[in-house]
Amino acid sequence: MWPWAHLGLAYVVYLLVRPRAWWRADRLTLGALVLGTQLPDLIDKPAAWVFGVLPSGRSLAHSLVFVLPFFLLVAVVCRRRARREAGFAFGFGVLSHLALDAVGPFLAGDYGELGFLLWPLTPPPPYDEPGTLAELLQAALAAQFSRAFALQLAVGGLLGVVFCYHAWRAEWVGEAASRR
Repeated sequence: MWPWAHLGLAYVVYLLVRPRAWWRADRLTLGALVLGTQLPDLIDKPAAWVFGVLPSGRSLAHSLVFVLPFFLLVAVVCRRRARREAGFAFGFGVLSHLALDAVGPFLAGDYGELGFLLWPLTPPPPYDEPGTLAELLQAALAAQFSRAFALQLAVGGLLGVVFCYHAWRAEWVGEAASRR
């Protein structure tokens, strides 16, 4: 799944789960959501494709074995700093990323493809990955623009505009406190 799809879908569902966030979210919370939706790929893809230290672009940071303890640590830190919503948004973003990566194989009945969710307890599934960063860029540039891809770009662009507006009108954490 493309990065903007992870962010866009998580953002829409986050606003459905937390409707007050449309009016009350601050930029730290929105930033935590953005980071959460991208973090699994930001860790796993370079570690596997560029540095070769992970077996797959879906392994460590796509594994519930790693993600759940990490999320609990983030939640404790955010709670101690009175930033519970930012912690929730971060965890929501990470878990939505994993869910979106898992939904396709799950619906197709290809349960072996879900091995990444329990890595290293289960082996990661064979995953069509570029060998180097140069191969990744070449594959991205050679991708054919189908109607489905154009629709993803259009919806992603629209959600991006809405998200940017939301982030622009949201307050910085300190601004709201200084006006009270």
